Amino acid sequence: MTASRKSGWPPHCRAALARALRLASRQFPRAGEDEATRIHDLRKTLKGAAALARLFADLVGAPAEATLAAINAARRKVGRARDLDILPGVLAALDPPPETRDALIAAIAEQREAERRAHHDLDVGGLAAELRALADSVEAWDVEVAGATPLIAAVRGAYRSARRRGAAALPSGPPRELHGLRVRVVDLVYQLGVFEPAWPAMMRATMRELQRLRTALGDHNDLSVLAEFAAARPELTPEQKVAVAVLIAKRRRPLARRAAQLYARLFAERPSAFERRLAAYIENPRRKPPAHRAPRAPRAVAAADAPPADPGGGTAHIP
Repeated sequence: MTASRKSGWPPHCRAALARALRLASRQFPRAGEDEATRIHDLRKTLKGAAALARLFADLVGAPAEATLAAINAARRKVGRARDLDILPGVLAALDPPPETRDALIAAIAEQREAERRAHHDLDVGGLAAELRALADSVEAWDVEVAGATPLIAAVRGAYRSARRRGAAALPSGPPRELHGLRVRVVDLVYQLGVFEPAWPAMMRATMRELQRLRTALGDHNDLSVLAEFAAARPELTPEQKVAVAVLIAKRRRPLARRAAQLYARLFAERPSAFERRLAAYIENPRRKPPAHRAPRAPRAVAAADAPPADPGGGTAHIP
């Protein structure tokens, strides 16, 4: 690759990260809203923010690492709500015997309620304020004279990691390895998305295929979550647990084959070749990134960035 020179891409990526953090600060559930949908959207936004923060690991260093750690801490505080919300649908698709289904549905509902209680007192206002403060700190990163080379290298790192994990995990690797592949694929979706102006048609086509791989791996992971949940339930007999495991294994096999096919197409290039191709797009873009400048001082909190209000007058809480 050529030597890094001043580029509009680092400020563009910095602005995208700050926007994601501000959006996340506004996505906590409010009274009367669909809690499951809000939590799902919040988790997706935080995943995107984490992927964008990883772009700056070498360019910014410690501040980027601290930002990533804070994003991941926020994700952990949100909890397992999404996993528990999707399990009834995953279970219904398996069509187990009614007695087994009913026992698992009741257990899922019980665990979901336990999660609600565990997170009832989470300080949503404080967490939202932390995310807004993170956005302010990101906007102060001095990247105006930086080149795009460190960003491209970071995307190469995600690509290389996904390629290695896929080679080890597909088509019949352990669920943990497949989940690790999915994490890297998610990073690539968001990281390539921020470079979409460089060559919109090419980037969108690649992102669509990555999203298909992400979906196949996500469906596979949902089945793995159900498998672990069912295996740990004392309400089920050993015979019922075996029957559920057989149904899950049958459903996972075609998903693994589908993921292997998509992986083979998407990760055929060596990381060095992928990096050169990506650099050619970014350094010779169809459209230049919009101009972005960091603010000179922290901005006042806008009304749209205010933490969600609790109509009851108390502390807002997450479900």
